[in-house]
Amino acid sequence: MMSWTKESAFEKLQEVYTDRVMQDEKRRIFQQVYRHLNEHLKDLAVPKAIKEESQKQLKFFKEYTFMPGDNLFQSMRYVFLLARGEREKSQQETVDHLQRIYRSLFQPAGLKNPYIPDSFWNTPLGTACLVAEEGVEAVYPILDEILEAEK
Repeated sequence: MMSWTKESAFEKLQEVYTDRVMQDEKRRIFQQVYRHLNEHLKDLAVPKAIKEESQKQLKFFKEYTFMPGDNLFQSMRYVFLLARGEREKSQQETVDHLQRIYRSLFQPAGLKNPYIPDSFWNTPLGTACLVAEEGVEAVYPILDEILEAEK
């Protein structure tokens, strides 16, 4: 068990959250949300509701893990940057980004609040959200697990 400080924890998170890790996580999340969207389009009996031009654009977004405008990718980027030690712009902005992530991934139709499975907190995005929501101290146990796995 390491005796973490905020500084050492952010250093480790900067080492862990490489551009590659963040891009892979964005692709994984994009795939989940896109699959979910298509399932709901089928539920509504409009499986081909997304025009071909939009389909091409979505493939481009998935490939480059960038989507212009205020969207889920921007929220993910925001929490990843916080996990890497960037200063929070405002608490409200952080809350808004977290709510978008939780709503997009874990709020089924008919429920007012998202249901977040415990397994989420062990993903790169979940860990970044935990840092954004509770501070870097909340992930000291996860960082201990990372160090243990590296041995």
